Amino acid sequence: MAQACGCDGSCGASRRAGWQIGLGVALALAAELAEWLGTAEALPALLATAAIAIAGRAVLWQGMRALTRLQPNIYLLMTLASVGAIALGKWGEAAVVVTLYALAELLEQRAAERSERSLRAALQLAPPQATVQTPDGAWQTVPVEQIQIGQRIRVKPGERIPLDGAVVAGASSVDQSPITGESVPIEKSVGDTVYAGALNLHGSLDVVVNATADATVVAQIARIAAQARRAQVERLIDRFARTYTPLMLGLATGVAVLPPLVMGGAWGEWLYRGLVLLVLGCPCALVISTPVTLLSALAGLARRGVVVKGAAVLEHAARLRAFAFDKTGTLTYGCLQVEFIRYPDTKPLARPLEIALSLAMHSEHPVAQAIRDHCLQQGTTARPVESFETTPGLGVVGVVDGQTFRMGNHRFVEAHNACSKPLETLLEQLEQQGLTPVVLFDHQPRVVFALRDTARPDAAPAIAQLHALGLHTALLTGDVPAVADAVAHATGVQAHYAELLPHQKAQALEALRQQFGCVGMAGDGVNDAPALALADVGISFAERGTDLALETADVALMRHDLTLIPTLIRTAKHAMRLITQNIAFVLSVRAGFIALALMGQTTLWMAILADMGVTLLVIANGWRAATPIYSAD
Repeated sequence: MAQACGCDGSCGASRRAGWQIGLGVALALAAELAEWLGTAEALPALLATAAIAIAGRAVLWQGMRALTRLQPNIYLLMTLASVGAIALGKWGEAAVVVTLYALAELLEQRAAERSERSLRAALQLAPPQATVQTPDGAWQTVPVEQIQIGQRIRVKPGERIPLDGAVVAGASSVDQSPITGESVPIEKSVGDTVYAGALNLHGSLDVVVNATADATVVAQIARIAAQARRAQVERLIDRFARTYTPLMLGLATGVAVLPPLVMGGAWGEWLYRGLVLLVLGCPCALVISTPVTLLSALAGLARRGVVVKGAAVLEHAARLRAFAFDKTGTLTYGCLQVEFIRYPDTKPLARPLEIALSLAMHSEHPVAQAIRDHCLQQGTTARPVESFETTPGLGVVGVVDGQTFRMGNHRFVEAHNACSKPLETLLEQLEQQGLTPVVLFDHQPRVVFALRDTARPDAAPAIAQLHALGLHTALLTGDVPAVADAVAHATGVQAHYAELLPHQKAQALEALRQQFGCVGMAGDGVNDAPALALADVGISFAERGTDLALETADVALMRHDLTLIPTLIRTAKHAMRLITQNIAFVLSVRAGFIALALMGQTTLWMAILADMGVTLLVIANGWRAATPIYSAD
C-alpha cells in the first residue's frame, strides 16, 4: 500500500492518528458535558483521563521533556494549562485543551503535506524502470538507479520518460506540463532535450541519458521543496521558542499571581485566567501560516515551470526594485547565424575556415557554435589544436599547425594591436547594422564573421510587465554599444551597458543595487555566473543554461519564457501580502481574546477552539498563494 499511494507508509499512520484524536476529542467533550450536567466527579475524571491517554499523551510527553530540559515551547504551554485545569478540578476542560491541540497539530501537518504534495509527486512521475540498450545491442528492462550517463534508453508510446536526456532517434509529441508547465504537448525529434516524468504520446524515442536518477530535474525540484520547508519551519519555531513562549509564560504567571497578592483577588479565579492566557499564547497559527503560504507559492510556481531554490528566494523576489538581463540567449534567441564573411587580409591563408572551425570546436559559446555550424555547412574540416585558452567576454586563442591564432570581438582585436584602420571601419559598419563581428587573426586579420541575432518575442511583453510592477530594467552585455542599443530598443529595456567583461557585469549589477535597492538578474552563460551570484535573485534557464549558471542561480525556468519572471515576482508579492494578512489577523484575534481572558469572559476550551479556528483560517488563506496571479499590482 505504501508503494501504491506514494507516501512511504505514512498515510496509514496518519489515518490511525486521526481516529485516535477524533475519539479523544469526543471523550473530552463528553467529560465537559458530564461536568456541566453536574454528574459525579468520578465520571468526568474517567472520561478526561481516557481522552488524554488516547489523543493527548504525545502532547503531555513533549511538554514534560521541555520542562525537564528547561526549554519552553508550545507543548509546555498546553501541558501547564491542562495540569492547572486538573488542579482546579476542571477535568473536562483539561481534556478538551489537550485533545483539541492534538487535533490542531494533525490538521496543520496535513495542511503542510497538501502544500508539498505536488512537489513530492514530481519524483513519482518518473517510472522506476527503463528499457536500456546493452553493450551487445540488445534491450532489457532495468531499474533507473542502475542506468549511467551516456547509456541509451528507449521510450515507447504511452510511457513516461524515465530519465533526462537528448533524443538520438525517433520523433514524438511529449507532454511535459508537470515539469515545465507548458499547456500543450511539445514536438520532440533528434537533438531535443526530454525530461524524466514527461509523457511520450505517440512515437518511439531513443534517448541518450544525461542525468542519473538522483540528478534529474524532478529530483532536484523535490529536494529543493523539502529543504525549503525544513529550513523555514525550523527558523520560525526557534524564533518563537526563544522569545514568544517565555514571554507568554511570564504574562500568564503574572496574571495568576499578582492580582491575588496585590489586590487580594481569588486565587482560583486568577489562576484560571492565567491558564487561559497560556492557551492563547500558543503560536501555532503564526508558526504554520508562513511556511504553508510559502510552500503553496513554491508549488504553484513549480507547476508553471518555475523552480525556486528555497522560500527565502520568494522573500527577496517580492522586494525587487530593478532587474538586469543578459543579451545573448536571454533577451535574444542566442541562435546566432553567420550572415556573411569578409577577408580583409592582403595575403589570405590557404584554408582560414579550417582554423576558425578548429578554434570554435573547443568552445560552447553561442558565437563559437554559430561559426562552427557555418563552417561545417561549407564542408570544412577541423585541424588538431595543440593548445587552447578562453578569455571570457573577449575571445579564444589556440595553436594550430604550430602557429598562434586568436578569434574574438572588436575589443579582443584592439587588445592585441591587430585593428588596422580599414578593419576598424569595417567593424564599425557591421556594428551599425546591428551585426556582431568576430575576427580571426594572428599578426593581422584573416577572416571577419558577421553574425546576427534576433530578440525573443516574449522579451518585450515580459519587460513591459516588469515596468508595470515598478521595476527598473537594464541590459548587461559584452557586445558593442550599437548592438546593445538595438536590442534595448526592440525589447523596451530602460538602460543598457555594453562591452562588459564578466566581472564588469557584476560591478554594473552592484551599481544598480546602490541606486535602486534589491536587484535581480537573468542569464544563461558562464559569463553571467558572477552577476547571478551577486544578484539578490538570480534566474537561469534549464533548457540551455550552462551548469555553472544553473548552479549559481536562485531560480531555474524550465522553459525559456521570459514572462515567467514577472509571474515569479507577482506570486512572491502575493505570498508576502498573504503572510502579512495572516499575521495581522492572528494578532488581532489574539489581542481580543486576551482582553476577554483578563476580564474573565472566556474559558479554556473556548481559547483552544479560537486558536484552532484561527489556525485553519490562516492555512486556508495561505493556500491561495498557489493560485496564478495575473494582475500587475
